[in-house]
Amino acid sequence: MADSSSRMSRRSVIAAAAAVGLAGCTSGESDDAAPPEEAAGTDDASDTATSREDDIPDRDIEPDWEQAATFRTWLRFDSPVAGGTRRFDYTEAFPDDVDLATVLPAFSDLTIDDVDGHLIQGYTQVLLGGYDVEAIAAAAETADEATYEGTYEGYAVITEEMPGGSQRTLAIDSSAIVIGDDYEVRIDARNGEADRLEDVDPEFTHLFHELPHETTVTGQYDAPQGSVVNEDIYLWGVSSETPMAEEMTWVFVFDSADSLTEEALEDLEAVSSDVHSAERDGRTATVVGAPPEVPEEAAPGE
Repeated sequence: MADSSSRMSRRSVIAAAAAVGLAGCTSGESDDAAPPEEAAGTDDASDTATSREDDIPDRDIEPDWEQAATFRTWLRFDSPVAGGTRRFDYTEAFPDDVDLATVLPAFSDLTIDDVDGHLIQGYTQVLLGGYDVEAIAAAAETADEATYEGTYEGYAVITEEMPGGSQRTLAIDSSAIVIGDDYEVRIDARNGEADRLEDVDPEFTHLFHELPHETTVTGQYDAPQGSVVNEDIYLWGVSSETPMAEEMTWVFVFDSADSLTEEALEDLEAVSSDVHSAERDGRTATVVGAPPEVPEEAAPGE
């Protein structure tokens, strides 16, 4: 059995990881910021799509795409990041101090009020909402910093030059703006013509079934800080009504039920500053409680 000092160390790491995750969900940083998959999770560069797929546990569950939240159809299994955790962050609720001006196309007149949901996975962002594609494409054709490239599956494809000199690609239709070089396969996945995350790994479908909210959700493979916390965590996620909600639900799926011990569950309670409930069921642990204390250096907007 681990001694009390090592247990507190693990609990401290979990709490810190959760706090950083909260800051990332509510920040208004530009798309030039490090993607979530680089900021959290494993740094094992040997992980590939093939090796990850070989390790998927057996679970008899399938996604109901007719009922699934729209953002789930945009999630990919293949990762552009070596050792990628496939981490995603999604929210439909934006705190008052969040500004998406650096994310939205600078050549358009779009504002945060036009966005219904914001998804980040890897290097790609998807802005769900209602958009006037013709107006945005016309603005791109007359803007010095943008080039209209044509269409892909009905999406207007635009290259935009950023203030720092880098370029990014946007694919826009009436319901979504995709920002990222993998826009083609993202759109194919959305249309059901390419594998989605849950098509490959049903453990994420199980995660979504266990999380009670669809408005603010984060999920990823491995423990919050890789094997530092608990190497037996297969994936985890957290959800709440809003990023700044007073109550959140964390779900941890372990590799095996044997590894999800009472001690492991006790360690996981560190994600919350005030635990309301904590339970385990087979390979799955659920912790409900108040958000963690966010260190000043991880506070949103700083």
